[in-house]
Amino acid sequence: MQFIYYGTSDTGRIRSQNEDCYLCNPEERLFLVADGIGGQSWGEIASKMAISHIEEFVSCSRSEDITWPIPYRKELSLEQNRLLAGATVANQKIREVGNQNPLMKGMGTTLVGCIIEGNLLAVINIGDSRLYRIRDDRIEQITKDHTVAGTMERMGLLTKEEASSNPQKHILTSALGIEPLSAIRVDIFPAEIREKDLYLFCSDGLYDMLGDREILEAINSVKAESLEKAGISLLERANLAGGRDNITVILILFN
Repeated sequence: MQFIYYGTSDTGRIRSQNEDCYLCNPEERLFLVADGIGGQSWGEIASKMAISHIEEFVSCSRSEDITWPIPYRKELSLEQNRLLAGATVANQKIREVGNQNPLMKGMGTTLVGCIIEGNLLAVINIGDSRLYRIRDDRIEQITKDHTVAGTMERMGLLTKEEASSNPQKHILTSALGIEPLSAIRVDIFPAEIREKDLYLFCSDGLYDMLGDREILEAINSVKAESLEKAGISLLERANLAGGRDNITVILILFN
C-alpha cells in the first residue's frame, strides 16, 4: 500500500533540551519515536541509541547474514520478530553504557514504532509514547500506556479520563534500557491498514497538552493541504497549550 509521511520534533516551551528522538526511514518502511528518561542529557543519549541501534539491526538483518539476539518466535510475523530483535540489541547497548558510568545508571527511553508490512503495521510499544489511528474521522489510541495509571485503567480501577489526570500517569512500568528485555513489558502486535488511514506516533509532550479531540481537530484543520502542515499544527497547538515537555510526532497517511 502506498503512503506519505512527515515527522517533526520540538523542545517545547519549558525544557532546555530535547530528549526525544525519531526516525522516518521509508526505504526500510521503519518509523520510530523514542522519549528518553534519566535526567541531565542521559535521556537524550538513550533515545538516540535506541533509534540508531534498531535502525542498524533492521537494515543489516535484511542485507547481511547476521546473528539475531533472540530465538525466532513463530507466533510473530517476520517484521515483528525483526523489531523485537532490534529492541533487544538497543536495550543491551543502553544498559551497557549505563552500567559503565555510575552517573548514567538508570537512563532509558520509551519506544513506539512500526515496520510497514504489506497491509499491516508491525507495531512495537514500550513505555508511554503512543500510536493513534485516525479512521473515518475517528481517533483511537491503539497502544497501551505502560504506566501505573495505565495499568489501573486496564484493571478497571480508573476510567480513561481519570487515568489521563491521575498523578501516576507518568510513572513508567516499562522502559527500554532499564532492565533486561525479558523483565520489561514489550507490546508487539499487528495493526490493519485501510485506505485513507492516518497513523500518528507521538511522545507524551503532545497528548499531555492536547486531548484526543483536539489532536483530531488540529489534524483535520490542515490535513487536506499537507501532512507537514498537520504536523506543524500539532506542535504549535501543544506549545500554545503550555509546551511543558518535548513534543514529537510522526504522521503516516495511506492511500
